[in-house]
Amino acid sequence: MLGHVFIESFSELKDPRRDHAKKHLLLDIIALTLIATMSGAQCYAEIELFGEIHEKYLSKYLSLPNGIPSHDTINRVMSILNPEQFNVCFMTWIKQIKEITEDNIIAIDGKTLRGSHERSNSIKAHHILNAYSCVNGLTLGQIKVEDKSNEITAIPELLKILAIENSIVTLDAMGCQKDIAEQIINSKADYVLAVKGNQKSLFEPVKDLFALSRNNRFNRNLNPSLYKHEIMCEHGKIEDRKVRAFSVRLIADQTNMAAWSGIKSIIEIEHINYSSGDTEYRYYISSICSTKIETIATAIRSHWNI
Repeated sequence: MLGHVFIESFSELKDPRRDHAKKHLLLDIIALTLIATMSGAQCYAEIELFGEIHEKYLSKYLSLPNGIPSHDTINRVMSILNPEQFNVCFMTWIKQIKEITEDNIIAIDGKTLRGSHERSNSIKAHHILNAYSCVNGLTLGQIKVEDKSNEITAIPELLKILAIENSIVTLDAMGCQKDIAEQIINSKADYVLAVKGNQKSLFEPVKDLFALSRNNRFNRNLNPSLYKHEIMCEHGKIEDRKVRAFSVRLIADQTNMAAWSGIKSIIEIEHINYSSGDTEYRYYISSICSTKIETIATAIRSHWNI
């Protein structure tokens, strides 16, 4: 009863249970877990509750010969699956459904899992590099890294297993590397990369040009593309964001841009916090033309959904 794309994607996943323990179909358990998780379930008890609430609807697509499995059953089955096999099947499924769903912004960022450390055994907390579909609200892939410093080597490995063609990949300053930009362009995708002091020869000219563009004494011939976000009033703060972009050609004399594959624009975000009176500036480079300022602004804003 499951969709053929799902069945084909997970057909190679081995069921480690003994025959007498197979009260519920493996594909039913996996499908329920994925659907409930994408709907906001955060633990196995919530997955079971989701299944019970939506059992009538789910029964149209799942076999469910013995109804909704208990949270203990879901936990036991999911915990004994081969994680490498499951990841391969999951990525196959994601690549298949990506072709029929909108997915044009992929945010990649690392997160440290709370509570995953064991001080008594000198075990550090797990640091996971995630690729997140901002449109679908779905994690497309994950790689465990030893610590944040290893993200630079992990990002290319994660990109290899993703179908990013025709997407916009967003990365923080850790991912602002020439090799990573080249890999994204070679995969027929675009990028928006945060720039900080780790790329000083790039950061300083970008920062100086935008500072000059804000100075009324010198900015007569500097007219960036501009996009204004709506003023936000959240969590007791009033915030305003302005996004400006120039063609990368304007800093060609200050720094060598030839090594940055596909680069077309430099970007500044002006973040004003009216509650505190603080103003912060953040900088980016992109393979998207500066004239497509709304597309760039949306990609940067969407990155924080991860």
